[in-house]
Amino acid sequence: MIALNSFLTDASLQRRPPSPAAEVLVHPAVITARDHARFREAMVDFYPGLWRFLRRMGLPPHRADDVAQAAFLIVLERMPRIMTGSERAFLYATAVRIVHGHRRRAQREVLGADLDRDSSPNPSPEEYAHQKRVREIFDALLESIERESRAVFVRFEVDGLTIPEIATALAISREAATCRLRRARKQFRALLRHVNVA
Repeated sequence: MIALNSFLTDASLQRRPPSPAAEVLVHPAVITARDHARFREAMVDFYPGLWRFLRRMGLPPHRADDVAQAAFLIVLERMPRIMTGSERAFLYATAVRIVHGHRRRAQREVLGADLDRDSSPNPSPEEYAHQKRVREIFDALLESIERESRAVFVRFEVDGLTIPEIATALAISREAATCRLRRARKQFRALLRHVNVA
């Protein structure tokens, strides 16, 4: 039997090791040596980025660890059926489904609570208005960025894609993608100086 934690020996992953409670045993006959290598490479390449992506989705650090580990367990189980080169897309889509599933369950549990005594889990009208205002400002800032640079900026900063993935998706060179990202960040910072979100 192979313990999942044996895949986590790489130094780059030691900064945020998954919880030992989530250790799962996988029968060695289920995964080939090639799939084992693909999985290990995916862990090393994608774990830090996935964790940051989950934090941007609003999860606290310990929940980001749990969801990332759960997503990787599913990837390990499905690795023989995942097309080579699609590991990252499958991993991120799986993580998003896990997060949405947790949120749906949390909403159902709230309905069973004593609503007369508990405060609402939903934002107050003031918080909702503030969040809406922030989103509108962010959208307006994005609209102010040059279109070609904006496409790279959104894919990198919002979608969490890497420069090589963006270059492939937009059919441009990596150098062009890097240059556009740098230009978009500069424009975004300049625009942000004149914004008052309060």
